[in-house]
Amino acid sequence: MINKWIRRKRNSLGFGIQSPNDFYFVQHILREKSPYYAYTELHKMLQQLPADCPRFSEEIYRLLFRLTNHIYPHTIIEVGTGTGLSACAMTMAHPTGECITIDGTVPASQLAVRDRLLTNFPQITVKNGDEMALFQQILSTRKHIGILHIAHTAHYKEATRLALPYITENTLFVIQGIRDNDEKRIWWEALQKERHTGVSYDLGETGLMFFDRLHHKDMYWVNLRSK
Repeated sequence: MINKWIRRKRNSLGFGIQSPNDFYFVQHILREKSPYYAYTELHKMLQQLPADCPRFSEEIYRLLFRLTNHIYPHTIIEVGTGTGLSACAMTMAHPTGECITIDGTVPASQLAVRDRLLTNFPQITVKNGDEMALFQQILSTRKHIGILHIAHTAHYKEATRLALPYITENTLFVIQGIRDNDEKRIWWEALQKERHTGVSYDLGETGLMFFDRLHHKDMYWVNLRSK
C-alpha cells in the first residue's frame, strides 16, 4: 500500500512519467487550469439542476469538455444520460461532432430537466429504452467509437465489452465512478491490465482508458486538484 501511495503521489505531480506524450496529456489536458470559454456556461447549467438529480462534480464536466476538445472525435457515445449535462459538456467542445446518449427508464422530473438542458443542443441524439439493446443497435451502424462515456449506468461491464470491437488507436473510454463500490473498483483495476488496453489514467472518481498499442502501456494515478 505504501509503494502504491508513493507511485500515486509521484504521478499526480507529473514525476515518474517517462513519455513526453503522457506528460503533456497530464499537465496540459488533465490538469489544465486555463478558463475555457465554456466553463461559465457549464457552471450556470450545473447550478440549475435540482438537488435530487444525478450529477458529477463540476470538475468532471470541465474534464469532459477538455478531453473532447483535445481528441475531437467524430463519434461520441454515452451510456447513462442522467440530466444530459455531460453530453452538453462534450458537445460544447465539438459542436460539429456526433453525440449519442443512451438511457433507461428515468423519472418524469428528470426527463423535464434533461429536455430543458438539451433545448440548445439539437445535435445531441437521445435514446431511451433498453440501454444495451440500444447500444448494440448504434454500434452495428458504425465502424468505430471516438469517445465512449460510461456515465450513469449499472451496465458498465457489458457496455465496455460490447464496445471493444469498435476501438481504434484513437479511442478513449471515460468511465465514471470507478470506486463506487469494491466490485467496480476491482473490475477497473483488472481492465487496466488487459492485453488490448493501452495507457490508462486513474483520477480517483474517473478512469480514462486509451487503446494505442504502439504506445508503451502504463497506468497513472493523477490528482486533478493539484496546484
